Amino acid sequence: MPIHWLLTSLFASHVAGDFYLQSNKLCKQKQEHKAKSRFLYIHAATMGLAAWALVPQLEFGPYALGIAVSHLAIDMGKAYARPGVTAFITDQLLHIAILTVAALAYAPQAALPLQQLAQTTSPAFILAALGIATVCKPTNILIKLILEKYQIGSNKSCQEIKNAGALIGNLERILTIIFVLTGHYEAIGFIIAAKSILRFKDTDTPKTEYVLAGTFLSFGIAIIVGIAIDQLISG
Repeated sequence: MPIHWLLTSLFASHVAGDFYLQSNKLCKQKQEHKAKSRFLYIHAATMGLAAWALVPQLEFGPYALGIAVSHLAIDMGKAYARPGVTAFITDQLLHIAILTVAALAYAPQAALPLQQLAQTTSPAFILAALGIATVCKPTNILIKLILEKYQIGSNKSCQEIKNAGALIGNLERILTIIFVLTGHYEAIGFIIAAKSILRFKDTDTPKTEYVLAGTFLSFGIAIIVGIAIDQLISG
């Protein structure tokens, strides 16, 4: 399938704004103060500006405003919902749905910045970078919420390795995407085997379950993202 550069640009702005331009502290502030949170409104405005920055065309202004307003409404609803993986996934699906509608409704008047960058580098580079950004912080949050939902990793021994686990998870997902895009699926098996060997003698059952569940989620998500990027590149 051909690369839809408008949707790619809007998705990139969403990943940057919703995950890398706000801290966990500010997210908690939104959850605690809800509609009274000043950051809730600042964040929504940031999302609209981020979208406009990657689609820098005057005619896109009303769409950027719509993205900002919809983001505010969705995030406000999430602030009043029960925290957890369901709220997170619903929130993200709604945001992506709005971006998809905007991408289908608006016709760019000229080549977009990411599209121009792809002409000087390559589409594969742009998509791979976006994929890596997606499987780092956003995926860390998703995996954490899934493990919390099923009460995996709630004991003290698991708490001690969570920061290291997030770093290792980022590295293994980045490598997995690289291996998928280069067609070296066998290398993914070596990484999984290496992690299994390192944990083979660990007698802490909760920690083993935590690592095993996190590993399957981590590699599963990375492989899916890698295959999606590969299909976009080859299409």
